[in-house]
Amino acid sequence: MPNHTCTAMLHGTGLIAAIVMTATYICRIFSLDQYGISTLSLSLLLGITLSNICSLPGSIQPAIHFSQQKLLRGGVILFGLHISIQQLLHVGAEAVAIDLIVMATLLIGGTWLGISVFGLKRDLAVMIASGSAICGAAAVIATEPVVRGESAHTSMAVASVVIFGSLAMLIYPLLYHLTGASPESFAIYTGSTVHEVAQVIAIGHGVDDNAAQTAVIVKMIRVMLLAPALLLISIWWHRNGHADKNNASPSPIPLFAVGFIAVVIINSIWTMPETLHRNLSMTGSQMLAAGMAALGLGTDIGQLKSLGTQPLWFAATLFFMLMAGGAMLTLI
Repeated sequence: MPNHTCTAMLHGTGLIAAIVMTATYICRIFSLDQYGISTLSLSLLLGITLSNICSLPGSIQPAIHFSQQKLLRGGVILFGLHISIQQLLHVGAEAVAIDLIVMATLLIGGTWLGISVFGLKRDLAVMIASGSAICGAAAVIATEPVVRGESAHTSMAVASVVIFGSLAMLIYPLLYHLTGASPESFAIYTGSTVHEVAQVIAIGHGVDDNAAQTAVIVKMIRVMLLAPALLLISIWWHRNGHADKNNASPSPIPLFAVGFIAVVIINSIWTMPETLHRNLSMTGSQMLAAGMAALGLGTDIGQLKSLGTQPLWFAATLFFMLMAGGAMLTLI
């Protein structure tokens, strides 16, 4: 690799690392997790802000591409360290069935609504539906390599699920008091319908500690469904003729999803040394954040504006479907 290319990679990588470290520091100092704002979301926001107020050199593009592709995929694989099969067994078949119904309804019905009713591009509709159905921003950025979403589309999808996931933190505590549901039922409702893990934790602790634990476990089952969802999305994408060399993954089976499943299995059968587990989990989180920062650096606000308000109305519709449909399954 020529020296100037190496230097450009170092500069680009250094910029992305600085964005991630800044986002991590801000989230930690201001305890933003309790408000449903994660390092991933803030890294995206900082990247978008920097790219649109500064004239960045084109030489950093290789680092942006590397972070969006390689680091993002690696982060998704290591995300499996947060999940184990034992969690699935802990909550029982009913909670698993509810998660499956929610995910299938939002993913299939939501994608159809986005394309046919709201007139969204396929990649944007799929990413918003995935984020709503599974696990928020992490699901959006995991789906992006499968459908090769445009940068503006991916940023819009992340923004939409963050907005309505954060709104859930205001609405759900009111719903708990209005419905008179038991802590256990409301925990299952929260875990099966709220977008982000951090948001689930915040809402669950507003009920009680046991409810928070149950809600997180139910939520993590939805996260576990990320891998089979990616496989199904990829197969559908190829079978319906949406794949080409510029617009989809080269294989109907995304290898990083297989890696994710492998890590979940390893995490379930091997008690990893705590230090190793913590360091690998942290590395995975930083890789995801780097992918989000790179995504932000490649996003033009003008492109976001050109998408209009339809993506937000679509995300709002899915949010209502989550709240109403989840209530029918768990609270009524």
